[in-house]
Amino acid sequence: MKLKIKLIIYLYFFSSLMIFFVKKPLNEQYHFENTSTIEYKIQKGDTLWGISHKFTNKNHQEFIYLIKKINNLDNSLLIEDQILILPVNI
Repeated sequence: MKLKIKLIIYLYFFSSLMIFFVKKPLNEQYHFENTSTIEYKIQKGDTLWGISHKFTNKNHQEFIYLIKKINNLDNSLLIEDQILILPVNI
């Protein structure tokens, strides 16, 4: 029983260390000050996924994350004629 408790404590400690040291916070992975941007006017029917496909061939989830982060969006709701700032040198 003591061995089992020690094992659980070691696994918890090791997992915590791995999360802390291996995973960088998302805001440290990207440096927006060095990112070139363009303004994009939302048109009827636009989605973040569709915009991502228009402007990048790379990881679309990552690009959508950046769009939301740069524009302070809490969700994926877009409004016609809304202006988004899009990163272009990703």
